[in-house]
Amino acid sequence: MQLSRCSLSLRPRSGEQVPSLTAQVARASNPSGTTAIWVRDRLDGLWHDEDFADWYPRDGRPGLSPAQLATVCVLQFLLGLSDRQAAEAVRCRIDFKYAMAMELDDPGFHHSVLADFRDRLAEGDRPDRLLDLALARLKEAGLVRERTTQRTDSTHVLAALRDVTRLELITEAVRAALEEVAGIAGHLLDELVDEDWARRYGRPVRLGKNPTKPKTRILATGNDAVRLLEHLYRHGAHRTCGPRVQALRQIVVQNYHRDAQGRLSWRTAEKEDGPGLPPSSRAIVSPYDTSARYARHGHIISWKGFSAHLTETCAPDGPNVITDVATTAATTHDSKVLPGIHTRLHRRGLLPGEHLVDSGYTSLPHLEQAAREHQVTVTGPLPANPTRQHRKNEGFGRDSFHIDFDRQQVTCPQGHVSRGWHGPYPTSSPTAAPLIVARFTRSQCHPCPVRTQCTHSTEGTRTVGFPPRELSDLQLRLRTEQQTPEWKTRYAVRSGVEGTVNEFAHGHGMRRCRYRGQNKAHVQHVLTAIAVNIERLSRLPPTEQAPPPRRPTALQDYLDQHKIPRPTSWRTLGT
Repeated sequence: MQLSRCSLSLRPRSGEQVPSLTAQVARASNPSGTTAIWVRDRLDGLWHDEDFADWYPRDGRPGLSPAQLATVCVLQFLLGLSDRQAAEAVRCRIDFKYAMAMELDDPGFHHSVLADFRDRLAEGDRPDRLLDLALARLKEAGLVRERTTQRTDSTHVLAALRDVTRLELITEAVRAALEEVAGIAGHLLDELVDEDWARRYGRPVRLGKNPTKPKTRILATGNDAVRLLEHLYRHGAHRTCGPRVQALRQIVVQNYHRDAQGRLSWRTAEKEDGPGLPPSSRAIVSPYDTSARYARHGHIISWKGFSAHLTETCAPDGPNVITDVATTAATTHDSKVLPGIHTRLHRRGLLPGEHLVDSGYTSLPHLEQAAREHQVTVTGPLPANPTRQHRKNEGFGRDSFHIDFDRQQVTCPQGHVSRGWHGPYPTSSPTAAPLIVARFTRSQCHPCPVRTQCTHSTEGTRTVGFPPRELSDLQLRLRTEQQTPEWKTRYAVRSGVEGTVNEFAHGHGMRRCRYRGQNKAHVQHVLTAIAVNIERLSRLPPTEQAPPPRRPTALQDYLDQHKIPRPTSWRTLGT
């Protein structure tokens, strides 16, 4: 039976050793060892009970060992087990008992205990702290070190919800709120719910993309939602209701508005017909997971859920180890995640010397911040100059102007000096640096013989925008450097992280969330990252060296025998 969370306390098991009979049977039945056995032998277990002391109250009935439960969760994600299968493995598998230092006759625990442990783990920054402890064990064992090369990439993660239309969303939100009120205070529904309500909300909603009488359904469902919320407000139940009622309130506001006559109206994307729809960063897409968001990546990928950012080491002389996992809303731009990654790596003592990222992370201010605060060189392609002259490679672009930061003036190619210097101003793009704007007057630009090569402004004037001096110098240096063959060869290593993303998504089921909510999704990602580390490191040879390179193919042997040059790596093909 599952125990109440508030009644459990922690009784640490310091210095726990594997029982001799368990060790004897495990060695006899698995002479080559397993991943679970490697965890105990190589790392002496990933955690100790003392690491979880602040998770439990000081009084109450003794709870199960959190170190054992955390180890089970990692092995569960390593092997792709459900809670029931994981609890059964603890009872039946010898290597599980060995990893957790259990007696052979230990009956284990009920599978519901794992859900309770994940609830505790999802609170605050505990998932990141759990990863801190695991990486500390790996660092002590010499399997990961600081100031190596690391790389980061992101991928989309689908929330544990059904893809619904807006009409289905509001209808299901009403049904979810009714279910919640019926479970908490069912008597409040006596005056409200009748046969029509039972027909509309008595079962999960399935309307499809082209329901009959959509406008009638939209207004009827909206009026039902408003009636329910007003009814709960009159009876004071809105203070005691749970998250489903609160989600319904937000969904109604985001999808309806009152017109000039005070009637309930459906919001549309055209703002001429009303206030319009909320931005994707705020729009709720499910009453069951209010943290999930809708996002689109280019014209190919669109999803409802979150984004996962994976960081791993990629030094040529050591194994690749996952050093950080970040779970963000789907609408969060990649560049905003980089400072948090470096902060957590600094706390773990695992900052990279060079950090390889794609163009989504290369925000110029964050690159400068990483070098200044953490001495980390962030390597990645900077966004190209967006001006018309640079895109078409004609006319006078920003690089054709001479900028004098000391005198705060800009000189154009014809020798005219700017008459205004304003800013720096913040920009709307999350990846762009603040801009200083220099202006030339109409009297300078209008009589200029090459004005058409400089500006197409109807006013006949030119403005030049550029970042502050330290960012401008950094931008010029990075754009020059990334054109060199040396930079391209060094940056080619970044593409390997896409294989890691594929390993997480397709090998360990990270593409779709097991649980609802961003916090629990992050728990899934952290446990998966620890499981991937254990799987990778347990396969290394005893000498702790990287595995030998793949044997050459028949064609490669032929080329070598005839002394015909061939590339030693596919990464060098594009250089």
